[in-house]
Amino acid sequence: GSLRSLAVGGSVTLGGVAAATVCLDGGAAGAEYVAVPFHGGDPEDAALTVRMGMQDVVPVAAASPMISPALSLPGARQLDDGWHLRMRDRAARELAPFVDDAVTSAGRGGIRPSYVLDLSAPTVGQQVQVNTSESSCDAPAMHTGRVVAIGQRAIVLADDANPGGGLTDAEYASFAASYDTMVHPAVTAAFGEAGDVDGNGRVVIFFTRAVNELTASGSGEYVGGYFHPRDLFPTRARDGLTACAASNYAEMFYLLVPDPNGVVNGNIFPRELVLRTSLGTLAHELQHLINTSRRLYQVRTSQWREEVWLDEGMSHVAEEVMFYRTSGLSPRQNLDAGQIASNPRAFEAFRSYMDNNTRRFARYLIDPEHRSPYDPPSASSDLATRGAAWAFLRYAADRRGGDEGQLWRALIDGGGTGIANLQQALGVDPRLWARDWTVSVFTDDVVPGIDARFTQPSWHFRSLLSAVPLLTRRVAGPGTENVQIEAGSGGFVRFGVLPAGVATLTARTTGSLPLPSSVFLTIVRTK
Repeated sequence: GSLRSLAVGGSVTLGGVAAATVCLDGGAAGAEYVAVPFHGGDPEDAALTVRMGMQDVVPVAAASPMISPALSLPGARQLDDGWHLRMRDRAARELAPFVDDAVTSAGRGGIRPSYVLDLSAPTVGQQVQVNTSESSCDAPAMHTGRVVAIGQRAIVLADDANPGGGLTDAEYASFAASYDTMVHPAVTAAFGEAGDVDGNGRVVIFFTRAVNELTASGSGEYVGGYFHPRDLFPTRARDGLTACAASNYAEMFYLLVPDPNGVVNGNIFPRELVLRTSLGTLAHELQHLINTSRRLYQVRTSQWREEVWLDEGMSHVAEEVMFYRTSGLSPRQNLDAGQIASNPRAFEAFRSYMDNNTRRFARYLIDPEHRSPYDPPSASSDLATRGAAWAFLRYAADRRGGDEGQLWRALIDGGGTGIANLQQALGVDPRLWARDWTVSVFTDDVVPGIDARFTQPSWHFRSLLSAVPLLTRRVAGPGTENVQIEAGSGGFVRFGVLPAGVATLTARTTGSLPLPSSVFLTIVRTK
């Protein structure tokens, strides 16, 4: 291979050849490098092993752990992301027979249902029957909801069977007002407006013990709320079109309620938790609703369900949108722990809307060789995938520049799904940007003089995240380093070169096979 004399921050990317070989100069004072093999295959591609032969290399110092400010909530119970994946997979199977007819109904003036939930002219105190079943179109589980607040954009219901010690009517009214003034304008500006299947111009927010019942007794995880896609499907057949009989046929959300005495399954949920997290849950679920609604009734595509990793990543972006809205800050400011901790408004916004995003991303950092922003659906219950998907979408929006809302709306209205959808919206192969993003996970805010594509302009993650080091490999000396990586994943191999020395690095896949065109090796001089 050719000799590369890189300055600190300089880099070289190799790929698509039978054997990727490069010689690296140690310079007058010696040098340190990180080699980042990346598997840029499709989500369904198998893992592979990159064999890195390294000659004339020396060890480097152990990596420092990330700084650990007290921004995250200590001991906070984690959201049960796996439940959402199971519910959405079930809904996809159960709703599949109705999709074409639902899409067709949009071009025929819609199918007006025999309402399960009639809130066409709501009044405070009105009682309605709501199906809360996890099932889509049969086996309804009816709960009685009382209208407790009516806003311009939201109707808030409280379940008559909720445990004692819950929210007051004034607090319910504050949720309606906050939805009107913060959640709806912020999220729809980013992702577009949902449809209005029930014709009342509002979403329905149902605070119900049915959500609490989804958390098993003693579980360390909990369900904070959800949107069920069946509620966008018509309830009554007409002109030969089939329908989803148990749909509530309304844009609606189901939210956790306070349970200070653990009446439901023995799980205690303080009022403070519900008050602090519900708006973030609404923002997250509103993106899901918009994505599904627009695909069914504006784009009118049978591909109504975005791939899980991308849909969830966008909903985590919606939570981030709420952070910027409520903190008064904006993207591309490289926000660090000190800036947030010293600003009470930003601190509370971070705890309400960003705590879970950064916790999930920290899980990716523990094992970047086997985690990816675009893991296949069977793995997308993994918290690390969601964290990586959000962080990668943030990186992509920053790198693309301009109006972020154009990117998010293009992903919803383009009619595609997954990698192909992201490529259409970005105009470039997102797997190449994922390669550069993977490098940036190591180099951002650490390596001076680094190219902009290896930075993350919005967040100073090394100061924000919990005290968990990014998984790296530190070579002991000359030899072979075998790095097994999944599609969309990469590894970080750190090594040094002695003063006036020259190291040789050669990368191949396992055995004598050539390096696939989807596999890249980026080497950055770090010191």
